[in-house]
Amino acid sequence: MERYITTPEGLSLWSESFGDPEAPCILLVMGALNQGIFWPDGFCARLASAGYHVVRYDHRDTGLSSKVQYLRTPYDLAAMARDAVAVLDGYGIATACIVGLSMGGYIAQILAIEHRARIESLVLISTSADHRPYMAATLGQSTAWFSLPGPEPALIDYIHATLARPPRNPDEAMANLLAGWRVTYDGSRPFPGEQVARALHLAAERCPDQSASYQHALAVAASPDRLEAVKRIAVPTLVIHGRHDTCLPLAHGDYLASRIPGARLLVLDMGHSFMWSWDDEIASAIEQAIR
Repeated sequence: MERYITTPEGLSLWSESFGDPEAPCILLVMGALNQGIFWPDGFCARLASAGYHVVRYDHRDTGLSSKVQYLRTPYDLAAMARDAVAVLDGYGIATACIVGLSMGGYIAQILAIEHRARIESLVLISTSADHRPYMAATLGQSTAWFSLPGPEPALIDYIHATLARPPRNPDEAMANLLAGWRVTYDGSRPFPGEQVARALHLAAERCPDQSASYQHALAVAASPDRLEAVKRIAVPTLVIHGRHDTCLPLAHGDYLASRIPGARLLVLDMGHSFMWSWDDEIASAIEQAIR
């Protein structure tokens, strides 16, 4: 069931729920630039069939949610965490398990630190306590002074190729997006190109002009790292990371699992993105972690 949530700031956030509203809640928090629909329907349905109330939503500046004039009203990851709380409030949910992917994992960490009373547990997928190495590398800056590594060369090569020859029409733009997604998949399973392409086309139908989503990078850049703050997380936490993550190499997952008290680490033979390739394993791990 779809629902629009109004935040205290007056933003409208699209959301969709699966399963019994009276069941324990799993809130799915997507990564940067991407809409809530990139949590696959089948993945959400599986978690719902296991006895959970599953909620996914579009971040501000994505999909069917409000777009922000960033220069007039800048925001950071803490503001995006408050958006997530507003989604919980909109559904009348007191507490939830938060499942965060990539930037969604940054937001999940902030939720556990700043909104502890609302969080039952965390599942952190392909994420980090420090976004700065990624941000620096994508801007062509050195990552030598950071304690965690920057992204793999394949991602930087894709960014450079895009900058050198930007897409000139919608078809080229779609092909470029698909190529970018391909870089985020690696490991032992084939790239689910057909499913990713369908999701990209649906995302374009829902929001033809997706330029506002790039403001997520500004929100990330405006936010502090969480290298010390994650040590204060006091909820059960599962860290899931790919052995072949091109965006946030495995050391990022290792750091989270070793610094969050009591956290467990599950390493899969995947890249940064898991959707449509590792749905069953990720869903099973979530179910076992919060059972």
